[in-house]
Amino acid sequence: MKNTRTKKRAFLELRLNSLIVLFLVGFIAVIFRLFQIQVLGHEKFEKMGQDQYWTVQEISAGRGSISSSDGFLLAGTVDNYLMYGEPKVVENKTQTAHILAEYLASIEPEVIQDEEVKEVVLKPGFEYYYKSIFDNLNLDLYWVSLKKNLSHEQMLAIQKFGIEGIGFEKEPKRYYPEGTLASHVLGFVASDEKGEKTGYYGIEGALNEDLQGKMGRILEERDATGNPILAGGYRKANPLPGRNIVLTIDRSVQYMVERMIKDGVEKYDAVSGNVIVMDPYTGKVIAMANYPTYDPSDFSVGDSETIADGEQTRKKVERRNLSIQQTYEPGSVMKPMTVSTAVDLGLVSSTTTYEDAGPVYYSGYKVDNWDLKHHGVLTVQRLLELSNNIGAAWVGHKVGAENLRSYLVNFGYGKRTGIELQGEDTGVIPAISDWSDITLANISFGQGISATPLQVLNAFNVIANGGTLYQPLIIEKIDDGKKILEVRPKRLRQVIKQETATEMVSMLENAAVSGEAKFYVLKDYKIAGKTGTAQIPEKGGYSADKTNATFVGFLSGDRKISMIVKLEEPKTSVYASLTSVPLWMDIMSELVKFYGIAPDRIPDPQVSQLN
Repeated sequence: MKNTRTKKRAFLELRLNSLIVLFLVGFIAVIFRLFQIQVLGHEKFEKMGQDQYWTVQEISAGRGSISSSDGFLLAGTVDNYLMYGEPKVVENKTQTAHILAEYLASIEPEVIQDEEVKEVVLKPGFEYYYKSIFDNLNLDLYWVSLKKNLSHEQMLAIQKFGIEGIGFEKEPKRYYPEGTLASHVLGFVASDEKGEKTGYYGIEGALNEDLQGKMGRILEERDATGNPILAGGYRKANPLPGRNIVLTIDRSVQYMVERMIKDGVEKYDAVSGNVIVMDPYTGKVIAMANYPTYDPSDFSVGDSETIADGEQTRKKVERRNLSIQQTYEPGSVMKPMTVSTAVDLGLVSSTTTYEDAGPVYYSGYKVDNWDLKHHGVLTVQRLLELSNNIGAAWVGHKVGAENLRSYLVNFGYGKRTGIELQGEDTGVIPAISDWSDITLANISFGQGISATPLQVLNAFNVIANGGTLYQPLIIEKIDDGKKILEVRPKRLRQVIKQETATEMVSMLENAAVSGEAKFYVLKDYKIAGKTGTAQIPEKGGYSADKTNATFVGFLSGDRKISMIVKLEEPKTSVYASLTSVPLWMDIMSELVKFYGIAPDRIPDPQVSQLN
């Protein structure tokens, strides 16, 4: 009997102890869970709580403007409006949808979308807007978007209806008051993969962070129905507007060269064309124009849309800035760089002679002159005048591969210039290990190397300004609303000696008046320049009938203007002397009038003037 009681008591004690252990384990588990929630998960659960009774609304920052150096707005921001509805506030949804749909249909009539085919495209009408607005207002939401991109006047007109539960938010929109002017310099603004507005190409892309500013935020405490709590919390961080950018571009010059490059591309039946005008003493870009062009506010066409033109397919729209994004083999405009190197090293002068007795061979490959003509004993001066390939290869081999490559890099080839435009290409100079005798010969007259038009012009600026390489400059000022930062010219390095530059200017003057450009050169202004007719590589060789035609040079008397004109695949003639040269001279004749540059010499009235 006693043993029975002892066993029973032991059993009860065991159960009691088990319950105590379970209670302690449960208590510890609760404490640990509370520790997880209140300590370890404090930030997470606090955020979840805030998300339930706090609403966050972002306030758009005004995007900075872009202006020309002469004070004209090229890219600005206008306030458009997003119309939204509050379904839990709007009482008569049917009537509201009817009123708004009727108004929206009235402001978007039929429009002609394509002028070439006269295709009429109907914009959304009453039924479309009514269904869209009615369906949205019947959603179980506190806030719905109803219509984007309303103007200020349209917003005011809708407000007059006095509909409770219909509101508006500002939507800053980029606009370009000058249309296509300087579009390749400006770039454009579009939505990225997240739906956020961002800049692409040009200044818009390169300085997107400066231009877009910083978004503001409103945090507001609301009740369970979504209405603001009268005594609830409210926090506001104002947006910081973007910085305003002033370019070195002169609007008048930009307009003029855009018009003339368009006419030139059409006149010489080219695929595309570029013009860049610079100040060689500062590196400032005065104008940069490409054709075909595009409207930065029009997204109804692709980035590089083409049209059929007989048997040819031609570009109608080109968003890339071909002046910095398209590389090509420059051809004979590289010969002055080769000669400059040899002169700077003391290997040749303008009067040094060589013999052009016929084709020559390097690494088993034949090198001949562009016109297949040979002239016997020639000076280095005549080399540039005749654009002699055999002479350029001879000079290149006197210089040597390592010296020539080193000088070309110092002239700015093979790497980005550093201009503040998005998408700049580097061009290519082969690694020294890849140079053979034929590579050296080819590069000496502009084959086997690639560059952008900007690189070519900036290298010529070295000769124009006395031997110094400047970084191309396209931004003049940056204004953040508090202070104005003036961007100063950036001197990179001395490439050639002053004496070398002086001798090269003289040789390039003679090359212009006595070489391929002689029939078009301006008679009352001294021009130092060089043509380049470069065959286009294709299928492991070079095209027999496709070239890039370039003329690059500067006013050697005034020396305040340098310019390059490049035409891609001109059809009227493959030669630069008959395409890019006359176009360069036409543009320069307008520039000297615009700037009021006095003639260097009095023209002889007995001499027929071609310009």
